Amino acid sequence: MKNYLFTMTLLIMINHCFAQNSNSNKLSSGNYELLKDLEKQENERLSRIEDYLQLNPHTKVTLKDNFSLTHIYDIVDGVVLYKSTDNLNAGRATKTNHLQVGGSLNLNLDGTGMTIGVWDGGPADNTHPEFSNSTNSGSRVTIIDNSVVDGDTGFSSHGTHVTGTISAKGINSSALGMAPNVNVKSYNWSNDESEMVSAANNASSPILISNHSYGVPIVPNDGDPLPAWFMGAYTQDAADVDNISKNNPKYLIVASAGNAGSTAYSGGLYAGYDKLTTDKNAKNNLVIANANPAIAEQPLFSGNYSITNLVINSGSSQGPTDDFRIKPDIAADGTAVLSPVPGNGYASFNGTSMSSPNTAGTLILLQQYYQQLHGVYMNSSTLKGLVCHTSVDASAIGPDPIFGWGFLDAKASAETILDGMNGEAIVDELNLAQDEIYSTTFSAQAGDKLIASISWTDMPGNVVANGSLNDSQPRLVNDLDLRLAKDGVEFFPWKLDYSAASGFSNSRGDNIVDNIERVEIDAPSTGVYTLTVTHKGLLKGNVGGPFDPQTQDFALIVTGNNVTLGVDNNLLTNNLVVFPNPNKGEFTISFDSNLSNNEDVKVEIHDISGRIVYNKNFVNNTVQFNKTINLGGVASGVYIANISKGSHITSHKIIIE
Repeated sequence: MKNYLFTMTLLIMINHCFAQNSNSNKLSSGNYELLKDLEKQENERLSRIEDYLQLNPHTKVTLKDNFSLTHIYDIVDGVVLYKSTDNLNAGRATKTNHLQVGGSLNLNLDGTGMTIGVWDGGPADNTHPEFSNSTNSGSRVTIIDNSVVDGDTGFSSHGTHVTGTISAKGINSSALGMAPNVNVKSYNWSNDESEMVSAANNASSPILISNHSYGVPIVPNDGDPLPAWFMGAYTQDAADVDNISKNNPKYLIVASAGNAGSTAYSGGLYAGYDKLTTDKNAKNNLVIANANPAIAEQPLFSGNYSITNLVINSGSSQGPTDDFRIKPDIAADGTAVLSPVPGNGYASFNGTSMSSPNTAGTLILLQQYYQQLHGVYMNSSTLKGLVCHTSVDASAIGPDPIFGWGFLDAKASAETILDGMNGEAIVDELNLAQDEIYSTTFSAQAGDKLIASISWTDMPGNVVANGSLNDSQPRLVNDLDLRLAKDGVEFFPWKLDYSAASGFSNSRGDNIVDNIERVEIDAPSTGVYTLTVTHKGLLKGNVGGPFDPQTQDFALIVTGNNVTLGVDNNLLTNNLVVFPNPNKGEFTISFDSNLSNNEDVKVEIHDISGRIVYNKNFVNNTVQFNKTINLGGVASGVYIANISKGSHITSHKIIIE
C-alpha cells in the first residue's frame, strides 16, 4: 500500500510540474500563488491517507459494485472520505438539438475548434469511433492522465460514458453528444484542482468548461455515513473551487450534484434535504441535478420535441447549502442516457454523472455562439447567469433546493444571446465600483414574464470549522443587490426560506447569500422600468492592498416582451426606424442624426452565425440619416444590423423573406 501511494504521489508531482512549466508564461501572479497552495494541500492530503493506512492497513482503498466506483480521497477528523463516480433524448429534452447541425435555429453549432476538460475516475477510451475527428484521421480526445483510479482497467467506463455524452459524433445516432466536434482533454480526478488551473491557462488550447461527475458520497459502499456537519458545509474544497473561478473569470466548472437523493441520515437541516458535499457547496461553479423528463414529438413527424412530464430523479442529491444558498443550480436530463463505453460499445447510465456532461456539452455550444456574434467568450458568471435565467420552472414557482433555478433550456439561452444583440433583451457584462449605484431604464410591454438577473463570480468565503453543524453564516463576500421599480413599486429578487418545522420554501426579499439574483414580474404592465444594482459594505477583491477600493464584475440579463433600453441609455435605439421589415433584402435605415452631426455612421450586418454580409461607413452631415441598404441576394432568414454613430450604438433585427 505504501508503494502504491508513493507511486501515485510521484505521478501526480510529475504531471503537475509538467503542466505548470508548460504554462508558466501565461499564469497570473494570483494563479501562480493558487497553484502553490493547491500543491501544498495535495501533498498534505496524500500524507494523511498514508498515515491513516499505516495505522489501519485493512481499510479498503477502492470499492466497486455494479453502479458505483469509489476510491479513497482524504481523512478528516479520523473519518475516511471517498470519491465516487456519481444522448440523443437528453439533447432533445434540454433543447440542445435546436443549436446543433440541422437544428431549428440554423446555428449549426458543434464545438469545432473548442476544448473542454473532463475529470473523472480515469481516462476515456480515445480509440472509440465516436471520438474520431471530422476527417477520421485521429481522435478528438487527448488523454492527459493515463492512470485509472476508479477500479476499472485500461480505460474508465464511467469517464468514457461522460466524455461521450459531451462529444460523441453520432455514429450511433441515439448516442449523439451535445457538442459532437469538440476537443476533449481527459484526466483522472487525482490532483484535479491544480490541473484545472493549468488547463484553464494552457497556451494553445485553454478550456472554458470542465465536467466533474464525481464527489464524496454521504455513505460509501460499505461504510458509515459521514458526520452530519459535512453535508452542506462550505469546506476547503468549496473555497478552492471559488478561488480557481475568481482567478480565471472565463472558466466555468460544471459538477454533478450527487446521487444521494434516497439517502437518509441524522442531523441535517431537514429530512430529505441537505445532501451536498465538498465542492458541490461552492458559489461560483454550476452544480447539476438529475431530472427524468418525458418527451414526445408534437405534432408527430414534425421534428419538434416537447417535454410532456418533468420530475426529478429520486436519486438526485438535494440541497441547499447550510447558509441557504440555492443549490443545485439547475437540472438536466441524466436518466437512461445512452453513450459510448470502452471497447467500441454503448451503454445507458443514470445519475447526476450524466446530467452534468449533458449540461457541460451544451454550454460549450453557447460559448461558441456568443463568440461568433461578439468575437469574445462570455465570462463564466454570464454563462451561469444565462442558463439559470432561462431555465424552465419544473415544480413550484421559483427556485428550490431540488431543481435549483429550473431545468436547462438551451434554445431559450441561445435566443436570449441573439435578442441581446438585436436590442430585444439585455445581456451585458458590467462592473460595479465601491459605493457606486448602477442604474438603467428600459421599457417593456405587458404579456411575457419580465425577468431581470445579475450574477457574479465571488471571492472565496470563510471555510467552516470542522464539526460545526449546519453553520448558517453567509459565505457571500461581495453582496450585490438587484431591484426593479415602476410607478413607485419596488420588486425584489427570489430567496430561499427555511423553517425547522416545515422545511424549505421561497419568497421575494433581500437576498444576502446567493451570487445570482433574479427578479421576476409574472404579469408586467406596459411602461418604463428602472433597474438598479447596488452593494452592501466594502467590496473585497484580489488586487491592490487589503484596504484599497475594489470593484466587482457582474452580468446583467433582462428578458420580457419588447424590452427596449430607455432614452437615457440609448438615444439611437429610441430614434431609429428600419422599414420595411420584414423585407426582400432591401430596406431603409432612418434616424435623427443631430445626436452628433460630425460623426460618420457605420452599418454592419451579419447573419445569426456571426458572418458579416454587409459593412459600410456613411459620411453624414445632415439632420436626418436616411439610407437604403440592398443586401444583394442573401438567403432568407434573420440578420442583425449593428449601427453606430459616435458613442451611440444600437442593434436591430432584420427579417429577410
